[in-house]
Amino acid sequence: MSSPADTAAVREWAFLLHPGVEPTAEQSDQFDHADALAGGEIGWEDGQHGVRFPCVVASPHLEDAVAWAVQRLAALGIPIVRIEMKPFDGCLIQ
Repeated sequence: MSSPADTAAVREWAFLLHPGVEPTAEQSDQFDHADALAGGEIGWEDGQHGVRFPCVVASPHLEDAVAWAVQRLAALGIPIVRIEMKPFDGCLIQ
């Protein structure tokens, strides 16, 4: 059993990922059927400025949450060029 000092508090990180290019219809289909995305942590939104991926990922660290989401999309051939996040207000999402 690990000690409490070894465990970090997990929180839900909310952020948007923006791809470098519009995903293709094939990538959209892969996204819809990918087992790695079945948990619902990564969404797909079509907006006036193109596609973006809203994410809510549980992790002790923001960097790990973002890396996890970026890797899932990269596996589908969707490179991410920009990450957007609201300013941190110091409050944990419960």
